[in-house]
Amino acid sequence: MQPSTEISVAKVGSRTVLAPKKSLTYENCQDLETTFHECVGQHRTDIVLDCKAVPFMDSEALELLVRMHEELRNRGSMLKIIGLSDVCRDIFLATRLIHLQVYKDIHEAIKSES
Repeated sequence: MQPSTEISVAKVGSRTVLAPKKSLTYENCQDLETTFHECVGQHRTDIVLDCKAVPFMDSEALELLVRMHEELRNRGSMLKIIGLSDVCRDIFLATRLIHLQVYKDIHEAIKSES
């Protein structure tokens, strides 16, 4: 069975950037979760989730992001989310998940590390 979505993985300095290529839904959250756990297993816990190509997220995706955030926080790190579409930003506001580390772009996320 081939994956339903692609997630690119890139290194930017000490950070690992995960970039899904389409909406995050119950149909493809497993792809992101698997990629995330592979990174954590390699001690790559400074993770940025680049959502520029993600027009929509469903409740399963939001639950996954909360679990990812908690796991990284327990390891002394944090999940940073960048490039939310207007729809996804509204979803984060409506579900009160905007408290997660959400930034406009990678430059803003890096600057927040003072």
